[in-house]
Amino acid sequence: MLVNDELKFINSTIELKNLPIKALDLEADKIRRFLIDKISTTGGHIGANLSVIELTIAIHYVFDSPVDKIIFDTGHQGYTHKLITGRRKKFESLNTYKGMSRFIAREESEHDIIDASHAGTSISLATGIAAALKTKKTDHYTVVIIGDGSLVEGMAFEALNFGSVDKNSKLVIVVNDNEMAIAPSIGGLRQLTTGVDWHKKSQHFFESLGYNYIGVQNGHCSEDVVFALNHAKSLGQPTVVHVKTEKGKGLACAATHPYKMHFSMPFDAVSGLGASPTISGKTFAVVLAEKLAELMTLDTKINVITPATPYASSLDYLSMQFPDRVIDVGMAEQHAVGMACGMALEGLKPVVCMQTTFMQRAFDQLLHDACYMNLPITVLGVRAGFAGYDGSTHHGVYDIPYLKSFPNMQLEYPINSAEAQRLLEKRLENPMGPMVILHPYEPLIIPEPLSGVLQRGLSVAAMGEDGFVICLGNTLAKAWELKSRLAKLGRTFGIICVQTIKPFPSNEILELLVSGMDIITLEESILAGGFGSLLLESFSDSDVNFRVFRSGIIDRFIRPGSKQECSDEAGITAQQIIMQIQQRWTEYQEDK
Repeated sequence: MLVNDELKFINSTIELKNLPIKALDLEADKIRRFLIDKISTTGGHIGANLSVIELTIAIHYVFDSPVDKIIFDTGHQGYTHKLITGRRKKFESLNTYKGMSRFIAREESEHDIIDASHAGTSISLATGIAAALKTKKTDHYTVVIIGDGSLVEGMAFEALNFGSVDKNSKLVIVVNDNEMAIAPSIGGLRQLTTGVDWHKKSQHFFESLGYNYIGVQNGHCSEDVVFALNHAKSLGQPTVVHVKTEKGKGLACAATHPYKMHFSMPFDAVSGLGASPTISGKTFAVVLAEKLAELMTLDTKINVITPATPYASSLDYLSMQFPDRVIDVGMAEQHAVGMACGMALEGLKPVVCMQTTFMQRAFDQLLHDACYMNLPITVLGVRAGFAGYDGSTHHGVYDIPYLKSFPNMQLEYPINSAEAQRLLEKRLENPMGPMVILHPYEPLIIPEPLSGVLQRGLSVAAMGEDGFVICLGNTLAKAWELKSRLAKLGRTFGIICVQTIKPFPSNEILELLVSGMDIITLEESILAGGFGSLLLESFSDSDVNFRVFRSGIIDRFIRPGSKQECSDEAGITAQQIIMQIQQRWTEYQEDK
């Protein structure tokens, strides 16, 4: 732990600009020690931020935030920016509910121009801001800091194509090139920016696109970066400043880490003990990866594709076991699904492993490539439901409403880990048409909640006389708690846990229901068009009428937090649901 005197460094852009340029590297050293000290305690995006300390200092030294607009892509590299703009005290609250965001957040500071927690959006946003500043007849600059890994996103390429059109646009694109996305960078762009002639190749590429180009060999020399940025500023035209940096610089254990300590839960800063990019314990991702290893040994047609986040799907061991059949395509979700479709067309059995929040980027490919051609691709969608302390947009709570609208799509949510493995094994025996298998982020509850025997897409965990709680696997524990609370009100409810969301097992559910029963649906999802809506639609189509209470997220974004914290904010804890039911169904206020 560092003593207070060692942690003193500049705390505002004004203080920074008053420093002589020779003092900037000393400030960078102080910030680096501070970040290692704090993030090893709280957890956070440590490796990514250690690579941009000098770069961020130089940007704020040369440009005048917030009148000059500084945009970070994805936002997880903004910790030094937060310190320079006066948020040092907030670092104690990192990775806590309502604490300092892991990403850039407009509610925190006027210096945060966008809310950024997904990659590849920055250049497009910047071109719009730059155009607006020009319309307003200002002399202010728009500065983008984007990692080389993020440049492979399709949106980033579209924006690069357009960003140089207006030669009078004061747009500066800073490429933070540490040769890493989360995992090592993949593909042709890496070939472009590496090797002894990286500067010449990169200059030719960006100048061919119409940009001025400035390369910086040592992105950890503040003076060199300041010189390059001042040069870019003097040009007053679209310019790329390409800065070579080292991910995890200054943290010894990052050197041998496969992701250069991109993100970690709390860890020992000296030994690296405890470093982990994801939550501890056994998860659905772990058990599905174990099953994939077993199946891939037996079936050479199975190939796995992931877009830059292998750790999220627990693919590290799998990729070592099958290096030619576990393919990281970089931050390119659209390409991942398109490539899987190509494999399927040639008789392979592709499995795409990705976080559902990023799966949204591949909406078009899922719809008109996978579903329209009815191709047998399988998507394992991790972090469906609440997704922890990342940004609000990381929660996988929008999957069901849009995926269920796709013709030919099969949609599953395993009721427990054993069924998840059985489902995957059965699916890959002879896959027909596209299927998405959703699964949650949190560690498995041991022992897992009782779920009954799976038959025809659902399981009856308990029978009831007054009604049923109908849920998905990630709300089964809550269903049992709700059943217990309802019993105290003199109401006997059963539990139906649905695994097959599409095709929805309408007839199977109706066979269990008796006229006069009440129905409660549970989902960690947006209500509009979600699981509860599916049930109501099936009732309407079957000309039956049951009283239904739907519990889910009502048209809002939920802040990052634990499952309990997010549930409480969304109003979907068991206690909150009982109170809401009592307000609507007044006879539930007292025992029978």
